[in-house]
Amino acid sequence: MDDFHARMEKASVAALWEQEARHNNPPDPAHVWHWDTLSPLLDEAVRQTDMQNAERRVLILQNPSLLEDGRNGAATNLSVNLQILMPGEKARPHRHTMHALRFSLEGDGAVTIVDGKECVMMPGDMIITPGWTWHQHRHDGKERAVWVDALDVPMHSYLETGVFEPGPAKDAVALPPDSAFAPGFTPDMPDAAQRYSPMFRYPWDVAVKALEALPPAADGSRRLRYTNPATGGAVMSTIDCYLLGLEQGKATRPYRTNSNCVCVCMEGEGTSEVGEDKIAWKRKDVFALPHNQWVSHKAASPKARIFQITDREILRRLDYLREDHRG
Repeated sequence: MDDFHARMEKASVAALWEQEARHNNPPDPAHVWHWDTLSPLLDEAVRQTDMQNAERRVLILQNPSLLEDGRNGAATNLSVNLQILMPGEKARPHRHTMHALRFSLEGDGAVTIVDGKECVMMPGDMIITPGWTWHQHRHDGKERAVWVDALDVPMHSYLETGVFEPGPAKDAVALPPDSAFAPGFTPDMPDAAQRYSPMFRYPWDVAVKALEALPPAADGSRRLRYTNPATGGAVMSTIDCYLLGLEQGKATRPYRTNSNCVCVCMEGEGTSEVGEDKIAWKRKDVFALPHNQWVSHKAASPKARIFQITDREILRRLDYLREDHRG
């Protein structure tokens, strides 16, 4: 080591011109987790552990392209998991600073309790558990319940702002029941926090009805946003959700964004072109659409519907969001 570098090391500085430049990283490839592979693993998870030994019985979806770079999650800024609860089981209450949502895939009697609100989880329902709200799960039905968990854990890990607190629940903020919200009407909540939606349950049947009422775009697609009824914005400050409906046999207009998306196919089947790759998906498959890739979807069956979880709201709030279309 020459004298200049020795002095820099002693002073805890480095020369910028000697660092590896990483201004334009190549976009990550898409990745799909097939339900045919995941479902047997969930059954095995039940045999491997019970709720006495696990805070939550969860399988973490790990994107191989992120793992190669020492990152975690299903997509940049998004941790996505599968959680399973068997009849008669309960998952004890806790809260954390991370925003989270639950998107139900199957089950006949699971309930998520969020700050005292009981939210039934029927297939296709989305339940939000915003940061620092108390939440717990129980299963009163007769069949296994499985849902997708999505959280902004990677962002909290980077910022070192993750905090966890076990139950019992206390100091919950009293909010109006979800039944008080209707199209065009919102309870007067002068003291309510606006960081997240005060409506915690978004039923699948209501979402599908609203989606079908939309006029189709030129490519035959319909896209519905899940919103905070008090603000009209995203349901939570870091997670923005959509429901995409596709017309059979018609490719959607290609788009590219610097936000990240994880998709859950709830109905139908089809393919997506992501950059130079093509992935196939069907009911209950989960797939990640990384940023800066051109994306187009095509349904191979009628009524293909995809639930989309994105970090778009983070970038929008920072004025970093970029979105392009072509064709």
